[in-house]
Amino acid sequence: MASAAAGPMVEGKARRGGDGAAAGAAAQQCGQLQSLIDISLSSLRGLRTKCAASNDLTQQEIRTLEVRLVRYINRQRQCKLSVPLNDRTVELNSYPRFNDWLDLVNVKKEVVQSTVLMPMKYHGSF
Repeated sequence: MASAAAGPMVEGKARRGGDGAAAGAAAQQCGQLQSLIDISLSSLRGLRTKCAASNDLTQQEIRTLEVRLVRYINRQRQCKLSVPLNDRTVELNSYPRFNDWLDLVNVKKEVVQSTVLMPMKYHGSF
């Protein structure tokens, strides 16, 4: 895959450059990964909604996409964490996107919206 070959090159540039260069290169790599995540999520949604879930081939393809998405999201996280906290840009801090994770684990949009709108009461710490 071409994106996998581009990843280390961008990371290498980030390591050679200054703090701003590292954040910029990391944000660029996260953006490229986000494009792959968007495409994979679109395919995953299609398989989950338009195909027979009982079909073994469909189930295999769903699992393949889920694994691929976990890897992409993890690579975004690693890329973000490679830049010191004080050097991260707003764009870099937007990765990985929590809504993508919710889509991956198949949390329905209605559940997310009702949870966001529901007032939370805290009784102690987590």
